[in-house]
Amino acid sequence: MNEELTNIITNFSSLGNKRIDSLSKKVLKKMNFKSSKDLENMRDLCYWLYIYGYTEELAKLHPTIFTLSFSGNWNIWTPVELIYALIYYSSQDGDTENHAVISLEKIMQAEDDMANIKMRCNGSLLETRENNVRESIQSGNKTDIRESLYAEMRELVLIHSLGGSEKYPLEKIRTRVEEIKGILKGM
Repeated sequence: MNEELTNIITNFSSLGNKRIDSLSKKVLKKMNFKSSKDLENMRDLCYWLYIYGYTEELAKLHPTIFTLSFSGNWNIWTPVELIYALIYYSSQDGDTENHAVISLEKIMQAEDDMANIKMRCNGSLLETRENNVRESIQSGNKTDIRESLYAEMRELVLIHSLGGSEKYPLEKIRTRVEEIKGILKGM
């Protein structure tokens, strides 16, 4: 991991957020951009920064993230794609609008099967995520609820970056993401 990235993530400790501190430590302990587990830790750090409203801190990670490209390995690409989807979702307005363009271009490096994109946007994976949320709420397990909501949010953000669908229009996605964000922030 480069020194600049280390300094950026080390400074997140000043936020005073236990979850961000824990995720930062995981990333700092070992960050190999060829390890799916390490990239999942980076994905989680990015999403939780967004959930807690630390958008400036998230934006500081963009230059490092933008160095990552699809290499043909989906195990490594999946967490990266979800980070790009988040950057696209959170950067469409304002100073980081060009980051949305870069993110979408990166996503589309790998997403070249239009039939698959259409299925994804119509909820091929999202429906499972939504069912998991319902089941976890019924079971009452707080950890399961948090994890299932978090998985649903990631899928919604990706569908949003791929353009949504009639079944999942962009406004409906944004409303649900904000709802989930509020719930997760309070957990």
